[in-house]
Amino acid sequence: MATRSLSPKRIQEKIQRHRHAVMVLAHQSAQRAIKARLRGQGVRLTDVTAKDISIQARAWFDVHRDELIAEAEQVIATSPRFAYLSCNAQTENEPKSNTSAVQISGAQ
Repeated sequence: MATRSLSPKRIQEKIQRHRHAVMVLAHQSAQRAIKARLRGQGVRLTDVTAKDISIQARAWFDVHRDELIAEAEQVIATSPRFAYLSCNAQTENEPKSNTSAVQISGAQ
């Protein structure tokens, strides 16, 4: 049975989605860190604008970039929620069944 492989365009799309997801998770972690730090200082988050939190989170991200990206990569690699982002060639090239649902159900 022939194996099904992804086109170079589809591979590039998967890589871009993966990179985007990593960056989104890393930035979300930076925002959570800033919010936790503010709470630890006794600041009510309702007293801080979203813009101020974002500015601080960007600064936090710049300082902790490698750590945040590594954590995000780990989450994506281990969480079933991100299985669709897998670029694993082995799973992408597994043979696909050509059997229809009717054939599988045993209909005659």
